[in-house]
Amino acid sequence: MTGKKKGMVIACVIVAALLIGAGVLLIRNHQRQTAYQNALDKAKAGDTGGAYAAFRRLGSYQDAEERAQAILRLDPLAAVREAQKGDYVTFGRWEQDDNAQNGPEPLEWLVLDRVEDRLLLLSDNCLECMAYDTEPFVAVTWEDCDLRAWLNSDFLTGAFQDEERKYIPAVENENKDHSLLETEGGNDTLDRVFLLSETDTVIYLTDDIDFEAVGKAKVSERAVAQGIQTDEEGNAAWWLRSPGTYEYTAQFVDQQGKPYPNGANVDIDYLNGVRPAIWLDVNREAVP
Repeated sequence: MTGKKKGMVIACVIVAALLIGAGVLLIRNHQRQTAYQNALDKAKAGDTGGAYAAFRRLGSYQDAEERAQAILRLDPLAAVREAQKGDYVTFGRWEQDDNAQNGPEPLEWLVLDRVEDRLLLLSDNCLECMAYDTEPFVAVTWEDCDLRAWLNSDFLTGAFQDEERKYIPAVENENKDHSLLETEGGNDTLDRVFLLSETDTVIYLTDDIDFEAVGKAKVSERAVAQGIQTDEEGNAAWWLRSPGTYEYTAQFVDQQGKPYPNGANVDIDYLNGVRPAIWLDVNREAVP
């Protein structure tokens, strides 16, 4: 092949490549335009959850990011409305990096379950390192412990804005006696923020997969500064609300993500972290 013919072949190849590239760009742009219009249609129809998710998927395309944030300002639950069991979502804010000067960080949650219009959320990390109750060797149940009082006052008002708290209902929690030893669990309670129970571990912590995906918990820098104990991988144990072997103990999930039904003394403030749990009414009007 002569040099002239080689040049013509190369030129043709370049032109073909450019045409293919241009075609791909046109197709991609058309797909984005279609997706953008779909997001606009969802927003117009009042489907804030679907519209938010659609705009987020578009990234920096046109004004998609701005529209997503605008939806979030109008509907605090837009980012979680479409969530399903096993997803991770952000909702609320809490100081976690132990640097108050830069403000609280977004709270990340594992969607532990979805029951119709409600999501059961469990904080992804141990947020704090605290005692279950401050009185040593004194019988205490979830109803009267210091940790419950703190979760439903300081944490509830500190982590969630007024508009966000409207979607966190008070739920009736059953506080059963210890399943084997019959240590008293106390009265049932109405809680907006709570800890998981022994019964919950039977449902959500049943095998090695659950231990790894749900049970193992990393810790916030704040909890580290508070002196929480962790294993070599940075995992910490975390409190449950159910009673342990004695009336002055409470159960927990250990560093390997496995429930420890014997429990620990409630006044120990360095052994276990706090992983709050809440229910969210995601597809209803704001609750009182």
